[in-house]
Amino acid sequence: MAALILELAACAAPRYQSAYRYEPPTDMAGRTCLEACTRKIAICREQCTATSQACLKNLAPLVDERYNADMKRYETELGRYRREVLQYDLYLSLNWGYPYSWHHGLWPYSPWEMPYYSPPVPPAKPSRSAEFERLRGERCDVDCGCQSIYDACFLACGGKKIPEVKCISNCPP
Repeated sequence: MAALILELAACAAPRYQSAYRYEPPTDMAGRTCLEACTRKIAICREQCTATSQACLKNLAPLVDERYNADMKRYETELGRYRREVLQYDLYLSLNWGYPYSWHHGLWPYSPWEMPYYSPPVPPAKPSRSAEFERLRGERCDVDCGCQSIYDACFLACGGKKIPEVKCISNCPP
């Protein structure tokens, strides 16, 4: 009982999130420098977007190649699945693979549900969109590092980056 209460109490523990608060420089030279930082991050993000778009355009032939290979493997697995289904149906019709097929020991019925083994599992059909999303995640979703460049520039201009921890759920009063 005490363990249950402890587990329930742990579920109600507050959750915190780390964030940063940026304090800009107060002098005019620092603010001018900060405008240059803003331009740098805008240029970095534009370059990152252009790189990402080029990567997505280059993915199309690779997606087609991998999808075609997946379809060939799927067709092979589908043929194997069909053979296994035929074998499964044959075993069911001949009552092979079942213990006590003619009598059930001392029982007038079988205490186990039929059939004693499961039918074969069909293969999963590949999807072009799933392959595209997988490759996009592997190759094109790359952090360009724009935020770290901005942070270094912001601090060099005299700004302050202050870490904060905020309660986001189950907060104490």
